Amino acid sequence: MIVLEVALPIPLNKTFYYLPLENINSQSFLGKRIKVPFANRILIGYVIDLKDINLEDTSKLKLKKIVDVVDDVSLITQETIMLSNYIANNYVCSFGEALASAVPISMKVPKRMLKSKNLRKKDVKEEHVLNSWQANAVSLINSSLEKNINSCFLIHGVTASGKTEVYIKSIEKVLEIGKSAIMLIPEISLTTQFVNIMAQRFGEILGVWHSNISNTVKYQLFLKAQNAEIKIMIGARSAIFAPFKNLGLIIVDEEHEHTYKQEQKPSYDAREVAEWRANYNNGVVIFGSATPSLETYKDALENKITLIEMKERIGNKSFPELKIVPLNNRFKSSLFISETVQAISNTIAKKEQAMIFLNRRGYSSTIMCRKCGNVYQCSKCSISMVFHKNPDILRCHYCGETKSLPVTCPTCKSKDIMVFGTGTQKVEDELKKLFPTAKIFRLDGDTATSKKNYEIAYNGIKNLEFDMLIGTQMIAKGFDFPKVSLVCIVDADTSLYLPGFKSVEKTFQLITQVSGRSGRGDIKGSVIVQTNHGSHYAIEYAKKNDYISFYNTEIEQRRKLNYPPYCYIAKISIKNKSEKKVDEDSQKLFYLFKDLNEKYKLDLTFLGPVPAYIVKVNNFFRKHIIIKGKKDNILNLAKSIEDIKQSPGTSVITEIMPSELI
Repeated sequence: MIVLEVALPIPLNKTFYYLPLENINSQSFLGKRIKVPFANRILIGYVIDLKDINLEDTSKLKLKKIVDVVDDVSLITQETIMLSNYIANNYVCSFGEALASAVPISMKVPKRMLKSKNLRKKDVKEEHVLNSWQANAVSLINSSLEKNINSCFLIHGVTASGKTEVYIKSIEKVLEIGKSAIMLIPEISLTTQFVNIMAQRFGEILGVWHSNISNTVKYQLFLKAQNAEIKIMIGARSAIFAPFKNLGLIIVDEEHEHTYKQEQKPSYDAREVAEWRANYNNGVVIFGSATPSLETYKDALENKITLIEMKERIGNKSFPELKIVPLNNRFKSSLFISETVQAISNTIAKKEQAMIFLNRRGYSSTIMCRKCGNVYQCSKCSISMVFHKNPDILRCHYCGETKSLPVTCPTCKSKDIMVFGTGTQKVEDELKKLFPTAKIFRLDGDTATSKKNYEIAYNGIKNLEFDMLIGTQMIAKGFDFPKVSLVCIVDADTSLYLPGFKSVEKTFQLITQVSGRSGRGDIKGSVIVQTNHGSHYAIEYAKKNDYISFYNTEIEQRRKLNYPPYCYIAKISIKNKSEKKVDEDSQKLFYLFKDLNEKYKLDLTFLGPVPAYIVKVNNFFRKHIIIKGKKDNILNLAKSIEDIKQSPGTSVITEIMPSELI
């Protein structure tokens, strides 16, 4: 008797057997999503194999029949299964959970195949002459593509060095040899710009995949990639799973960005998945960045991947002049130093554009009672709520709870309540007062809730409709606007002293990347960095645009403290609505880990258990245990968590090589 072997997206690392629907060829179920009964609910699962079992065994198995078939065609290939096994083994999740990343459960089969808007290729003959740095990069990459050699390259190219044109030439080559390409970008905000560039060159064979497209469109894109109706997929992290059957090239732009690391289970790293897929398909991976992650650059120096340097800006344009100004008015009314205000004024007077960067959205950090010092906190999370204007509300950026602005202090009933701190909304308000006739647009997590606002920001700056663009990290990279001659970083210290081993690296990267938005055209660019820590080496080296010196200094710090890339690391997060149970379970896990470490001589180091940086989120108390050591030893230990019984309501989540430890 033939039964279906089904993987379910649940945290149980096993498969299940179901009876197929009657009068349907069992073979036709292979590789499709199906609906099945499981523990008093209906789940969507994946048919990964067929099993022929002895009829006598069926009574013992008590097999249930599937409820329905979701797909008309098979979505799962041998590569999908092997990739899902790789993710399950390397990121401590079940095979079914891994499979759900590669073939999303949420994809919705349209009742009728909708007509998609084809991207039209422009009939414009553009001659893109490469400089020597670009030509060298293209030559090395294309040689590997032509020879069908699995290769990995790091393009360390300064901002505005022309990496995008190298990517395009590599895609042209991979199409020429009859293969497909994936291009990953770190932010949805960059989609409009990159799609415009790519559509001009490649037109209707280009697909765009990100979280803002509907589940129906995702299904259509999935099938188009599988059937080779499109040959290029551009998108954020999950675009790495585009089901091309003849994949030849994967590009990871701004490879240093933490957004390539999935934080939720399964906590896969799209960069590592890219390397796996390129190896499986005998293809090429290109990592590109002006500020590569320390891990990737170290691999390049050790010849684990091929380093390609691009040290000059296109057209030999000079780097913007970066000026550091002390934030000596931090506690005064204005957010801007007088020099900054004058620089913005001069820029607008010359009909040029400015980008204002602050890595914190909202109006101000929070509100505080002047009388008793009480800071208004979220009732569900141990973090202050953020004040937002229009409408005037307090919002928690962790659980999403909103409250109206209090009239009196909830602790002492005083009406003497002050707003303090800085957010992008407050920056916008102050700039509107300073420059009432200036046209200003703000792009952050609050305004960028739709694709439309990304396009308004991009087209508005490109077409000179705005004088200023204010934003958070999403404006710090990729954007290429020739009229932007001034970049202002309101507070460079925001990320510098966060309790994480990557804080200094992220600060250097942010300053360098956002500075790189200035002076990309024919106008000389300038950058103003407001900071209280101008002598810190991250800021000093960013001022000099000196990645190598920064790398040498920071990598030595990592070596001394034994942090990546000198070790592997895992974060074990324990959470429960009961603070007592979190304490008990985290202690129990910690001592069990130490016993296993000693018993099997794993040579691991443990930190914790310690309260998370935000102790309570959405009514769940959280503690962390950090494990450092060799990869295989950490994975073996982390997998043992499945066998440990926790208190009711406790969940334990393992994140391998997390981007944050807080």
